[in-house]
Amino acid sequence: MEYFDKKITYLRGLCDGSGFDPDTKEGKIFHGIMDILEDMAFMLETFLDDEELEEMELDEEETEEPVYFYSFICPNCGEEIDVDEETMETQKEIACPACGNSIPMGTMDIDELKF
Repeated sequence: MEYFDKKITYLRGLCDGSGFDPDTKEGKIFHGIMDILEDMAFMLETFLDDEELEEMELDEEETEEPVYFYSFICPNCGEEIDVDEETMETQKEIACPACGNSIPMGTMDIDELKF
């Protein structure tokens, strides 16, 4: 169950850290999904034997690499934006989800940055 517990705990942390209050429409949806995932994890643990669970954990450990996020503050609206490492390396700019303002990313030459 440790495999599923780690995954579900990580997702619940993302949900809680994103500011989805459990009393809002969105919060009710996300927290409901998390509750269902926990129930599914319990059911899988109940019906899979220990050998199958260990095999799943080993497969995941071999392929999982850490994902790093970078936080930016939109200079236009002040919204905090989290960007993963791949986006940071491959995109020249992203749009702020709140206001649509273009925000330069890490692949640009520092001399070309405009705010």
